Formats: sequence, structure tokens, C-alpha cells
Amino acid sequence: MRKLLFLFLFTFSTLVFAKTKLISQQDLLVNQMSATPHQIIDVRSPEEFAAGHVKGAINIPFDQIEQHQNLLNTLKPSTLVVYCRSGRRAGIFEKTLTEKGFNLLHLSGDMNAWQAAKLPTVK
Repeated sequence: MRKLLFLFLFTFSTLVFAKTKLISQQDLLVNQMSATPHQIIDVRSPEEFAAGHVKGAINIPFDQIEQHQNLLNTLKPSTLVVYCRSGRRAGIFEKTLTEKGFNLLHLSGDMNAWQAAKLPTVK
């Protein structure tokens, strides 16, 4: 049942937010070791972020874009990799930033898939 739910959430988030190109977990891990790593943005709540996040991620909750506009402006030249728990909040964030001209990628499967693959998180 859990696998079925995961498959549904993954498919749903991919279909709904297909305008943002996906980056796989493995491609992100490889990129983070490159000379020009992407900036990772975790759009979950501060409490979720504190419980565990992808190493190097910055927490900008999806509903606090305006409060973080100065930081986002400094990140605009970079490619941003966005994720949340299942994709819904990341999609909202991506829609807003795409309209502002940001270069975005969406972490395939979001945090649910990251944890299911037993990839490392930091607190």
C-alpha cells in the first residue's frame, strides 16, 4: 500500500508540475560534487527542515517567498533545485519563481523518494 501511495504521489507531482525539468537524485548527488553545484532549496516548513534535509539545502518555505526575496535575488544567477515532501508545495514555489525568470529544476520524487532511497539527510 505504501509503495502504491508513493507511486501515486510521484506521478501526480510529475504531471502537475511538469513545466519544471526534473533532476534525478543521482544526478543531483553528482552535481553537488562538481565545481559549480546547483543551489538546493527546501520549501517545507522550518520544522520539517530541522527534522532532516538534503545536505547543502537552504530552507525557504513555499509561502514565504516575499520575505526571502533579497536572498532569492542573490541566488538568481544559479540553477535552483527545488523540493518539498511530495511535490505540491515545490510546484507552487516553482510557478512563482518561473514567472520571475529563475532557472529551476525539481528534485524527482522530492523528500519522500530521497528517504525511500535511504539517501543521506542532515539535521
